[in-house]
Amino acid sequence: MFKQCSNHERSWLGHVERMTNERVAKTIHKWKPYATRRKGRPKVRWEEDVRNDLRKMGVSNWKQRTQERMQWKEIIEQAKTHKEL
Repeated sequence: MFKQCSNHERSWLGHVERMTNERVAKTIHKWKPYATRRKGRPKVRWEEDVRNDLRKMGVSNWKQRTQERMQWKEIIEQAKTHKEL
C-alpha cells in the first residue's frame, strides 16, 4: 500500500510541474509558509521525499523530465520495480 501511494505521488509531481503557473494546484504546491515549523515536526516535506526517491533511482534533471510526459511515465514505471523504494 505504501509503495502504491509513493507511485501516485511521483505521478502527481509530474502532473503539477507540467501545469501553468496560474493554476491553483501549482500555486499551492510552490507556496512556502512564512512561519517556522513547530519543534518536533518531521523535517521531510512531500516533495523532498519524492526527490529522495528519484535520487535513489539515479534520476537527474527531474524537472526537465516532467515536461516530457512519456519520459516521466517511464521513470514512474521504473520506480514501481525499484528495490530501494
